[in-house]
Amino acid sequence: MPEAIQYVRELADRIGPRPATTDAEAEAADYIQDVFTARGLEVERQEFVCPRTYSWSYVLYHVLTLGAVGSVFWPIMRWPAFAIAALSAFLMWTDLDTRFGLSNIMPKGPSQNIIARRIPKTRRNERATRIVVVAHYDSARSSIAFSPGMVKNFALTFGFMKWCTFLAPVVLLANALPMARRADPYVWYGAIAIVAYLVIPLLINIHRELFMQHVDGANDNASGVAAMLGVMEAVVPEPEGGILMATQPIRGFTDAFEPVASHQPASLPDDFRWADTSSSPRQGRLDLDTVDFEPVGGARVVEKTAAQHSWGEVDTDFDNDGVPDRMEGPDSAGLGFAPVVADDDDAAALMPDEDPRPRRSAPAAEKPKRGLFGRGKSKPAPEAKPKRGEGVSNWLGVGTDFDARHEGRKIGSWDGFEGEEEEGWGDKGGAAGGDFLGDPDFAADEASRIRRRVTEHVDRSLAEKEVWFVATGAEEVGTYGMQAFLKEYAEELKGALIINIDGVGSGKLHWIVAEGMARSYKSTPRLMSTAKRVARELELPVTAKRYKGLSTDATPALARGFKAMSVMAFDINDRIPNWHWKTDTADTIDEATLERAVEFVTGLVREL
Repeated sequence: MPEAIQYVRELADRIGPRPATTDAEAEAADYIQDVFTARGLEVERQEFVCPRTYSWSYVLYHVLTLGAVGSVFWPIMRWPAFAIAALSAFLMWTDLDTRFGLSNIMPKGPSQNIIARRIPKTRRNERATRIVVVAHYDSARSSIAFSPGMVKNFALTFGFMKWCTFLAPVVLLANALPMARRADPYVWYGAIAIVAYLVIPLLINIHRELFMQHVDGANDNASGVAAMLGVMEAVVPEPEGGILMATQPIRGFTDAFEPVASHQPASLPDDFRWADTSSSPRQGRLDLDTVDFEPVGGARVVEKTAAQHSWGEVDTDFDNDGVPDRMEGPDSAGLGFAPVVADDDDAAALMPDEDPRPRRSAPAAEKPKRGLFGRGKSKPAPEAKPKRGEGVSNWLGVGTDFDARHEGRKIGSWDGFEGEEEEGWGDKGGAAGGDFLGDPDFAADEASRIRRRVTEHVDRSLAEKEVWFVATGAEEVGTYGMQAFLKEYAEELKGALIINIDGVGSGKLHWIVAEGMARSYKSTPRLMSTAKRVARELELPVTAKRYKGLSTDATPALARGFKAMSVMAFDINDRIPNWHWKTDTADTIDEATLERAVEFVTGLVREL
């Protein structure tokens, strides 16, 4: 099993920057799909189109707001200016709220989500808890706003940008009212002072698109994908024969990738040694022609090879009583096994409906006697009464005087279907209700024993959960991958619990209690209470935190009423380490923090 850090190196080092709608993003999606498929999961590739960047839409918002305020210089433009500023503020608010906006009319390209499902077997009318683990795999373009000198004030500068845009139409409305005419031109001066700050984010976004490069995205968010794949390894057992992949996480920094395969033979219980294939000449296949099975019910089974008997050949040997003591020949499957019947009782056990003794021919019918006038008089032949111990009566364990209707009326219902024996069946149940081996619980006990041997190493609290693993694309351009996923699977996600993993490569882990850019959405209480319990029981240094940065994949889920929560990590200054900057490389990842994230999210899945 590869360590989580190896997944980070594969995505951040070998593939490198993964901008939305690019070939590099598609290559990362292919790699994640290969990992899911190698684990034996059902995988779906959900394709969609989305904007290539968010920068140009925000450039347009700022230009519209600044233009609306500048046009107030002409009195005739006061009301049109208010309308333009109000429209710009509304569209920015809905864009920040992951709904719609000017981003939807920007140039688009193809992207994809990779969805893998682990669905356990359930009983009829039983529904397993559905948990969705999400992590985006695309990486962002850097920006001056995320430079070490400015990112420390990101929450403040981002707040100024929002409130300047939202206050501009309010000031322009006041300027357009007749009662404010006496305050001219001071109201207009106030509007200009408010929106003047928007020139800064306008220039930053233009510079971002023209001069800045995409980052490797090791922490944001190859670490989240690696943690998700680590949870997958804990939930989904490794397939028999090991994992074989065309592309593997790199070892060090070489270009050679060798498949990871498990060559350790699986050990078998003592009572399954007959199925050992290590010495089979058929390259690991069980040769049933050479297996010696123990008898069931007293009939001995001897080893035969298919070459000893031709198809359909049967040898019989009769004693004086005419019952075959020995029957040889291939069974219906042609496996070459022949039952050896030792005596008459064994033959009767194998053929319970037949009397083992030789049958005599029926007596000839008597000739009808002629009467006085030639009329034929004949008496019907007396009906042979079955003797106790013969035929079906003997098999069912009832006598010839058994009256089914009378007994049925006495029983009344299945609740009264009891016999004379302590365990309940007795003669009324017939011999078919018992066990010919003398142990009525043999079949149930044997099934339970085999089931325990198969599942003794399985964590049932994980195995009985229905877990979806979703690697989303195009998160860095506006959470479009998550929005496409929620739209297509809305019905199936009702009641599901969504755990988003983002930026868990270094720093201190937190579960997020609230997030959102336009308005703050509170995380699902059930997820937060479970997170608190898991952190306490596993003694992990994970605490709650409110996130005031950009949207995560949990934001559109919470905004649409789904149950979701994010798991993230922050440095000592409450910032995402190396956030959207060129230093976001694999060598800055703290393996201990990454493995702790895997353990924490696995604990969440177990306890939900």
